[in-house]
Parts: sequence; C-alpha cells; structure tokens
Amino acid sequence: MRPPRVAAPLLLAACLALLADALTRDTGGQFGMNLPVWVGVFMIATLTVLQKAGQKASRQGLVLLGSALGLACLFVVRDAPPTLKFLNFTAFLLALTLGAATLRFPDFHLSNVLPMLGTALTGVIHPLIGPFVLLERFPWQKLTLPASASKGWVTGALLTLPVLAVFGGLLARADPAFAHLFTGLLKWEPGDLFTRAFTLLLWGALAGGLVYSALLASGPVGHGAKGEKFARLGLTELGLPLGSLAGLFIVFLLVQLPYLLSGTLPDGLTFAGYIRRGFGELMTVAFLTLALLLGAHGLARPDLRRNAAYRALNLAVLAPLTLVILSAANRWHLYHQAYGLSETRLLGAAFLVWIVACLGWLAYLLWRGDLRRFAYPALLLGFMTLWVTTMLNPAALIARNNVHRQTAAVTNDLRRTPQRANVWELLNLGADAVPDIVRNLDTLVPGCADQACPNRQDIINRLHDDYDAPRDPRAWNASYARAHHLVRQLPPPTPHERGYSD
Repeated sequence: MRPPRVAAPLLLAACLALLADALTRDTGGQFGMNLPVWVGVFMIATLTVLQKAGQKASRQGLVLLGSALGLACLFVVRDAPPTLKFLNFTAFLLALTLGAATLRFPDFHLSNVLPMLGTALTGVIHPLIGPFVLLERFPWQKLTLPASASKGWVTGALLTLPVLAVFGGLLARADPAFAHLFTGLLKWEPGDLFTRAFTLLLWGALAGGLVYSALLASGPVGHGAKGEKFARLGLTELGLPLGSLAGLFIVFLLVQLPYLLSGTLPDGLTFAGYIRRGFGELMTVAFLTLALLLGAHGLARPDLRRNAAYRALNLAVLAPLTLVILSAANRWHLYHQAYGLSETRLLGAAFLVWIVACLGWLAYLLWRGDLRRFAYPALLLGFMTLWVTTMLNPAALIARNNVHRQTAAVTNDLRRTPQRANVWELLNLGADAVPDIVRNLDTLVPGCADQACPNRQDIINRLHDDYDAPRDPRAWNASYARAHHLVRQLPPPTPHERGYSD
C-alpha cells in the first residue's frame, strides 16, 4: 500500500537537514552538544507528528530512540579513545535506525536476529530512497496559486531586492561587523557553493531516510510474517556438529589443564606469546558459538526445541565453553599484569562482559526452548555495555593505571623490570587522559639523554597543539573543556618548529 500524500514528513525532513547543517557547519566534523540536540529535536518532532495523526508510538521504538539519545550524550560528557568513540557512534546510528523503523509498529518486536539485521540493512537503504518518496508523496497540487497571486509574489520579490541592497549597504558602512556579515552573504565562491550544496544533500538524505522510516515506511523487515520456513532439522543433523564442537572444547581444556595448574608452558611457548595470541581467538570462539547455537535453534524442528536430548546437547556445548571463557579471562588478567592497560585490552574486557551476559541469557532461553526474546535484550545489553564503559572514563583509567605502575615500580612473575608509561600513547587516548598527564608531567619525562626520549617541552607543545583552541559551542564537550582549561595553565609552547613525534 502506498503512503498517503502528506506535507509534514517532507517539511520535517527539510527542517532537520537545515538544523543538522547549522549545528555542524564549520565545526571541523566534531560532535558534542550538537548530536543530542539534533536527536532530541528529531524525537520530539516525529512523536508530535504521530500524535497529531492519531498513531501511538511503540514502546520498543521509544526505548531504542532513548538509547540513541543516551549514546549521543556520551559525545558531550566524554572524549573517548578513538576505537571506543567509533563503536559508540556505530551503536548510536544502529539505535537511531532501529528506533525510527519500529516507532509506528507496536506489534512488531526485534526478538529474532534475522529481522533485526534486515531492519538495520533497510535503514541503510532508506536514505537513498526515502527523500524521493517524501518528494513524491508531498501534496504539490495544493501549492498551485492563481495567476494574480503568482504575479503579486514576483512583483514583491523584485521590489524587495533593491530595498535590501540599499539599506543593507548603508548599515554595512555604519558597522564593520555587520559589513562582514552582509558582504559574506553576497560573496559565494563556486567551490564553497558546491560544498554547501553537497553537505545539505547529505543531511537531507539522512534526515529523509529517518523520517521516511518513522512516518511513512510500510514496516520493518519481517513485519507481519508468519511461520518458520527453515525449521526442518532433527536431532541427528544438529547433534553431530554440536556434539563435535563440545568434544573439541573438552580436548582444548584438557590440553590447557597442565600448565594452568602448574604455571609452566610447553617448550618454545612464552607467557608473552601465550597471553598475546589467546585472548582474541577465544573471544572469537565464544561469539561464533553464540551465533552457531542461535542458528541451530532456528533450523531445529519446533517439536525438538523442548526435547530433553536437545537441551542436553546445548548444555554439552555451553558447559565447556564456560571454562574456555574463564581461560580467556585468565589470559586477560595475565596480560594486564605483564603490560598494564590499553584501549584494546579494556575493550576486550568490555566485550568479555557482554558475551558472558549474552551466553547466560541464551542458556536460559534455550532451556525454556524459546529464543524469540533473545535478540532485543542482547542488543540493549550491548548498548549498555558501551555506555557504562565510556562513562567509567577509560582514558583516565588507562593513564592512571599505567602511571601508577611506573611510579610504584610494579614487578611480578611476568615482568621483572618496572614498566614506563608511554606518554605518546596516553596523549592519543583523548582529552580524558589530559588531567593525569598534566598531573604527572615530570614523572612521564624519563631522565635519559637519548633523543628518542620524550622531552617535557615537547609534551607541552603537543598538549597546546591539541587543546589550545576552544571548541565551537555547538560541539562543546566537557572533557575537552576541562583539558583546554588545564593546558592553558601550562607554560607557553616554544615558537620554533616542534620536534616531537607520536
């Protein structure tokens, strides 16, 4: 069924595109206060349009849009390390897309993984088709004006131009600031005009896609679908691969057991190699096992899902997997003992927490024989994990931990000599690490004559380069503002060419 001809969606998308351009223009691509402001306006506007149309917003859509707003607020409160910032922005786009797509459909639930993936993929396509649908569904015939009215508009516009030109020129001569604004409006470089037009088109596509999803689209992928077309495998077909995987886990644990108990490793394997190589692979194993069990349940016959043998088969996979995850956690602990904290290690710990929570939820639903409620809570758990991880201030946590390891001269069985904190790596973590760097500036400068060693003035120069300029108020960020205030109190940068490297 084609959407009705209404003016509100196109007008709303146009206003949102102009607002996005106004909030981000000349900010250097930085996100801060502008991101939650735009999301808040989008939510209020779409909910208002739905209410006037007599439609009720779904609870699921509201929760997802609220999650998007919460993730957007992270860009105001924290200046997260680069990889975590990318994950936060990706999660924000996913929550915004899914929330807009499900806002008008209270009877649709993102309970299964495939409908959720399909809805997310169509959300990527909607910015390409949504604006054209909004244009096509706009009631253009209502804008037709009588000939006399059209003539009046043209005449009025022609009379307006000389009035603005004359009085604007006089006012420009009276005030330099107004003259700069007035002449800036009249000067258009072809390159600037093209860039501005392309940026507006980009924002228009994004806003049009979201508005189309929220107000006009026929429904998310899988909406109204009935039946399970692929549920056809029996216990034998599923038992062989799952039983083999359980056996593989058990063999792996038996091989690990001797040096987990004794603390000694096989010949040719060092603790550094053991802990470096193992954690990522074991986390991948846990994630793929989660996907495999979900797929097996989706392919199983409905009558098999509550069968005791099938439940025992899932338990046979999950029980040794629990010990595999404990082995991964042990490797993470050893890695931290040997090398301290880094962004990758901290994100690995966050992923470990999320995968354990998802596997626990999966085990509970598998035992009940019904996975229809798995995907949506798992998605919200992912958003919550990212939100909590960012709010814990990982950059400051990493800087504080590594500086403490240096000042306390931490040694253990895995590290015979104290570890020095790498100040350039700490600087790359973002503004949240700056307070600890400034507080421990003398500690971070080693007492060595080697030119490769960081110089105190080089660090100060780098801090001034990164945080001297105040941010645009539209992209205001609390962590950057705090770092800017601290850096302005440091000695001035050297005027000559900087010699540091990161």
